[in-house]
Amino acid sequence: MEALREALREGRPVAVWYEEGTLHFLVERGGRVEAFAYPAQGGFPSLSPEFPALEWFERDLWERHGLVPEGHPALKPLRDHRRPYPFDEVEGLHQVPVGPVHAGIIEPGHFRFHVLGERIFHLEIRLGYQHRGVLALFEGRRWDQALLLAERVGSEPVVHALAFAQAAEAALGWGVAPRGQALRIVYLELERAFQHLGHLAGLFTDIGYTYAATQVGRVRALLQGEVERLTGHRYGRGVVRLGGVWRDVPQGEAEASQRRIAGWRRELQGLLPGFLKDPMVLDRMRYVGVVTQAQALLLGMVGPAARASGVPRDLRQDEPAYAPFPLVVEEGGDVLARARVYAREALASLELVEKQLLRLPPGPVWTEGEGREGEAWARVEAPRGELFYWVRFRNGRVARAEVVDPSFKNWRGLALAVRGMGLPDFPLCNKSFDLSYAGCDL
Repeated sequence: MEALREALREGRPVAVWYEEGTLHFLVERGGRVEAFAYPAQGGFPSLSPEFPALEWFERDLWERHGLVPEGHPALKPLRDHRRPYPFDEVEGLHQVPVGPVHAGIIEPGHFRFHVLGERIFHLEIRLGYQHRGVLALFEGRRWDQALLLAERVGSEPVVHALAFAQAAEAALGWGVAPRGQALRIVYLELERAFQHLGHLAGLFTDIGYTYAATQVGRVRALLQGEVERLTGHRYGRGVVRLGGVWRDVPQGEAEASQRRIAGWRRELQGLLPGFLKDPMVLDRMRYVGVVTQAQALLLGMVGPAARASGVPRDLRQDEPAYAPFPLVVEEGGDVLARARVYAREALASLELVEKQLLRLPPGPVWTEGEGREGEAWARVEAPRGELFYWVRFRNGRVARAEVVDPSFKNWRGLALAVRGMGLPDFPLCNKSFDLSYAGCDL
């Protein structure tokens, strides 16, 4: 495994899975993805002590396939609540259990805080309460059925459908209509802006900044109406298909949409910088929940959470359709830095949508495929970060699928960020990471 170790020293894991006696690793190094495969029966030497980004991947291999990562620092169930789960014990500290049921309409998750007074010294996160066996549900489905399932993996239906579609298209030899490809960018960036504005409104709500929360929430609601006008669904479900998209945007409608979005973007440009410089925001968000660049790299974090810690990586950098791409990076690594990334990326996404709507290529919005069968993987920059899908087709149906949601790589960043913080800071830190329970639980 020395070649794998060398790649991990210079890069980060993208995905790890096991099938038919073989361990598969995908590692991004220098902007390229390298594949490694090793035979494994019963167990394998753990790489987590040297590369912490693999810790949850190895727990997943043990839980799902019975492969024992020998020497793993904390081998516990990840999603399976039928197994005993020994929580950490920290001598001299008081434990505060929170969840899995929480106040309000939010997803279930258990947080075990180890505190001295109100100061957090350790946080253990227990998930799996929304484990639905999604990967097994993919098997045996036609592509159109599997696409509907992919939309329900997490809370971002457009990007999950798009990642599955790209993997399936590569596996089946299916091209994408140019107009359909352009509209995919429109729908994806609308979803990104919508998601980011929701997180900002939530952060402002948590600190009691009602005016900012109301103004951002108002524009977000208008944007959701635009998503429904363009896709036929308030969250964009059912718009992506293999070969392109199901729904076209006529020229006149595209121009009208562009004018509305441009107006909302200009309004946000006048609001967000002032909101994020308000003394209330600086007092509650600055220096709270810090994750350094070195820590983010060590944990293999992705998306806005990583870019807020100074990690200059966004998969859209590699897409010619996005060139020139406005990469957004902040250095603080705190709640304020994450809020600034959400704000800047939301504005950039809206501007990208405006440009796409004005230069939609002519022609159909989807195309037919060749009908071959095989396997392939795809990565898409979701609003939360890198989303990975691998799929194999046999006899016209999905034979096997693997999914790595960006939250799978970012949850441990939250556990690190709250160390040294007060208990009242946790909800704000949690909100700033924008983590998906369902996407991680699968």
